[in-house]
Amino acid sequence: MAQIGASIGFARFPDAARSAETLIERADFALYHAKAFHRGTAACFAPEHEATLRQRAATEQALRRADIEREFVLAFQPIVDVVDGRVEAYEALARWTSPTLGPVSPAAFIPEAERSGLIQDLTRVLFRKALEAMRDWPESVCLSFNLSTRDIAAPEGLERLIALIGASGIAPSRIIFEVTETALMRDLGDARRALASLKALGVRIALDDFGTGYSSLSYLQKLPIDRLKIDRSFVMQLTEDETSLNIVRSILDLCRHLTLHCVVEGVETSEQMLLLRSVGCRSMQGYLFHRPMPAGDIAAFEEAFGRFPAQLPEPDLAEVA
Repeated sequence: MAQIGASIGFARFPDAARSAETLIERADFALYHAKAFHRGTAACFAPEHEATLRQRAATEQALRRADIEREFVLAFQPIVDVVDGRVEAYEALARWTSPTLGPVSPAAFIPEAERSGLIQDLTRVLFRKALEAMRDWPESVCLSFNLSTRDIAAPEGLERLIALIGASGIAPSRIIFEVTETALMRDLGDARRALASLKALGVRIALDDFGTGYSSLSYLQKLPIDRLKIDRSFVMQLTEDETSLNIVRSILDLCRHLTLHCVVEGVETSEQMLLLRSVGCRSMQGYLFHRPMPAGDIAAFEEAFGRFPAQLPEPDLAEVA
């Protein structure tokens, strides 16, 4: 039996607005709120949403005026192999300091960049900067870079990414593009074609935030995915909640059967790391290893990380399994 659900957003006239245009805008915000916080339910635009809406408008206006080249920088967070004690890759994370708004969280500016259509310009500039930073990395270290819905859906944006890779001289096999289920949901056909083009070039594809969506398994069947990133929400309660550990264990087993590389995000304590390692996870990312850092700090981190594994005790498999 098929079950159908829906998220609904609405706004009341004249309480929320008096013009049709503003009323639709606020109903759309209520829909966004329902999808983000109460998926499958209805949400009505409320007075407390007004501040969020004003903040969104201010962020969009600042984005449209932004000097992307100057205002946006990258921070890099390591993805490490805790068994071999080496850095596998660095994930490039966008950071923005606006002259008018000050530091703006990626959780605030990336959705606005997508909604306003500015995300492709942002992606192009930041990807070029990431490729430039890679020139100083060891040949064995990869770059993990996030693509948005519009990056995947627009052929011209995809062509720009491919051209940047070609001009950089970086081996495509050292590049991992991360996509989320949200980015794939818009048009699975477009996503399949875009990811196939990138795969043909030699890059690798990671499905980010795995386990938090509704259709992730179907994406593994239909799309050329190389790796999964297990969402940090399963790690937060790992040491207290056996169900979280069993979910991680099951995803690791799935990856082994499908020959997919698996990375666990959000590792913050040695206890979490040892527990994950005991169930077969070796690729991890999180504050335990390092917070996102400027490109200039990577060389010092690489040297220090060479001593990090030796400081960790071997896991007692009987105790933590």
